[in-house]
Amino acid sequence: MNSQTASRLFTKGLMRLQSTSMQYHRNKGVRCFCQNQTRLFSGTTPLFQPKQQPSTPPSKSAMASLRELYDRHKSALSSTGGRDDASLARYPNLKTPGGMLRGADYAGTLTFALTGTITAAQSGLDVFGSVIVGIITSVGGGTIRDAIFLNRKPFWTEETEYIWMGIITGLVTFFVWPQSVLEWQRTKQQKELENQIERRQSKNRPASSQTTAEAKITKAKAKANLSKHYDTVDGILDTLDAIGLSAFAIIGAQNGIRASMPLLVSAICGMATATFGGLIRDVICGRPVRIVHSNAEVYAPPALAGATVYLASITAGGSPAVRIGAAFLVCMGTRFWAVVNNVKLHTWDIDQDGVTIRNPNE
Repeated sequence: MNSQTASRLFTKGLMRLQSTSMQYHRNKGVRCFCQNQTRLFSGTTPLFQPKQQPSTPPSKSAMASLRELYDRHKSALSSTGGRDDASLARYPNLKTPGGMLRGADYAGTLTFALTGTITAAQSGLDVFGSVIVGIITSVGGGTIRDAIFLNRKPFWTEETEYIWMGIITGLVTFFVWPQSVLEWQRTKQQKELENQIERRQSKNRPASSQTTAEAKITKAKAKANLSKHYDTVDGILDTLDAIGLSAFAIIGAQNGIRASMPLLVSAICGMATATFGGLIRDVICGRPVRIVHSNAEVYAPPALAGATVYLASITAGGSPAVRIGAAFLVCMGTRFWAVVNNVKLHTWDIDQDGVTIRNPNE
């Protein structure tokens, strides 16, 4: 075999090898661009020259949209302790808007665990059941958000401090709250009894103007003390509940945005995070679900309003402080307005609407 025949055979074998390699990569869906072809001898033409397919460059509007989408969700590219947003890091600086939001998140978790434990205990559940319901009330909304809407594992599987907060709050509430409430009730009954005795004595004997005035002052002070004590406890719980409602609504909307959900779904995530824990609580305790019955002031609409304002602020390009502050003001303001004015959503009325409301006990 001479040198020319060997060169031809070698050239055919190399071309067949390159053709087989190109076919393999093409079948795998990989584009193979061979820019530097192997040359048999210096100065010869490449054995295989792939054809360049014409491509249309993306338009400027498409590039701008992609850039905007990347800027909006670039915080989701890094992991920060289970939360993918610098505004809600796991251990943020409390002086920043994200730190204040995380503090409100903790306050809401404790408050929801407290109210959930009280509701369960009043419904007849034992200490274990009451603590479980307290934990569910505090993390149930976020669990539904993650498992159903965002299709991921619940946040508390990594951030276990939320479970510990629920356990400790539930145990303390179950054993301490009855003593404090009973003590308040005993004091109230004792003062009412003293007022009744004083009124009877004033009727049986003539009293001077000074004695009557002193009795009125004493009675007014007792009534004021009772009212003040009741308003303080109730007001603190309502305030902490409104703070938690606002924080949970914002955090739920944040999670929806970071998961690239549409704005509508993100708003629903905010409402679900803030209210669905209480929904599960009411179902377990056999009570009318608070957010869908008119036996209490509106609760879910303020959360939905807060989440909507937060998402609108993102669309408008507001800073984190503006977004969080505006959402807090709307959610807390709407909730307080509903509590003060006893605002409830409309239901069917037997007299006005001419309908019959079925009794679930029948």
